[in-house]
Amino acid sequence: MTQAAVNNAKVLYRLSVKREDVERAEKLFFLTPELQKTLENPIVPKTKKYEIIDRVFALEDLPDVIIKFVKTMCRIGYCDEMQNIFKAFYQYWDKENHIIRAEFISAGEPVDEEVEEAERLLQSKYPEEKIELTKKVDENLLGGYIVKVSHEEYDRSYEGRLRQLERKLTGR
Repeated sequence: MTQAAVNNAKVLYRLSVKREDVERAEKLFFLTPELQKTLENPIVPKTKKYEIIDRVFALEDLPDVIIKFVKTMCRIGYCDEMQNIFKAFYQYWDKENHIIRAEFISAGEPVDEEVEEAERLLQSKYPEEKIELTKKVDENLLGGYIVKVSHEEYDRSYEGRLRQLERKLTGR
């Protein structure tokens, strides 16, 4: 992710737009590969790009500030960075709103006790943050669960616990 994408994401955040509106804008922006190619193409006149943006973004009744932001990104040549801008916006939005997004991966349907244990673990690691846990099933796990948070992983799977036990027994 480029510094330009991060900086533009912060600008978008400071425009006080709702996260839901940005999510809808992202969905529209990546509606078709042809739209992206057209907006990124330097041969297409800016007036034509603005007309396309107006028509596409009218589908979702988005705030004018988002439409103007997308037009500005096209005008200054950052349409090819929009995916990174959206990603950086979400990360910045979460940080500013004290939200940690984590993924709970289990072997089957999540067990309430395990989910609560994972939430307690995360709350102890991130006491100032609100935890948003998404659940996912990975049939390759034998049992237990894994929690992924940004660049960290908490392995409470059966296989992970066996590896921990092996390390203890072998002194590694």
